[in-house]
Amino acid sequence: MNTLKHTSIIKTEALRLGFDYCGISKAERLDEDARQLEKWLNKGLHGKMKYMENYFDLRVDPTKLVPDAKSVISLLYNYYNDDTSLDKIEPKISKYAFGKDYHIIIKEKLFRLLEFIQDEIGEVQGRVFVDS
Repeated sequence: MNTLKHTSIIKTEALRLGFDYCGISKAERLDEDARQLEKWLNKGLHGKMKYMENYFDLRVDPTKLVPDAKSVISLLYNYYNDDTSLDKIEPKISKYAFGKDYHIIIKEKLFRLLEFIQDEIGEVQGRVFVDS
């Protein structure tokens, strides 16, 4: 099977699993993004999210997370949840806090997509990440 066919079946399966978008790009260091991230961090725009200062090289180079990686599959998933409290007196809670943790839901879908890719294409090494 050729690369275009692989791309097509991966994108089709991602949409079938409920993802809103699927893009596939070359796994390489993101030099421009690295410069922007460094500026953002130096300006302190990450506020109290001190963890953003950790693992800089891993954030900007996917080949450091998965050695010998050739491609990165990036997905979008709208996790809008309309399950909200009807009591107007209770404190307001962000909508993403209602329902099952989206990290768990999306990670389950990512593992299913990885399994599909391995079944359809063959020996493929991969890792799944949510919010990375």
